[in-house]
Amino acid sequence: MYNFTKVYGETTIQKDVEEEPRTIKLKYYETKDIKFSKHIKQYGVGVIKTEVTNHELNEEKQEFNHICGEKEEVEKLLKILLKNKVTPIDLRYVLEDLVLQ
Repeated sequence: MYNFTKVYGETTIQKDVEEEPRTIKLKYYETKDIKFSKHIKQYGVGVIKTEVTNHELNEEKQEFNHICGEKEEVEKLLKILLKNKVTPIDLRYVLEDLVLQ
């Protein structure tokens, strides 16, 4: 069972595409599997992207669990994701590079 434990941070990207302003909001959060012991990688990360245009609202979400064993590790990952404004579609590739190092 995964618990949404806390929002780490949020950022916004402003874009003008084909003369239509778009606002992209990114929210980064950690997850924790409450059924696993401390010796298992129980922490994960997620990103929620909300894109607002003049006519519609689109939301996209990506989450990966069991990638860190310590809270400090997941906070370091979240700091990197937030700083670089990583979107849900890119999350997998960034985590593969960071976690597999």
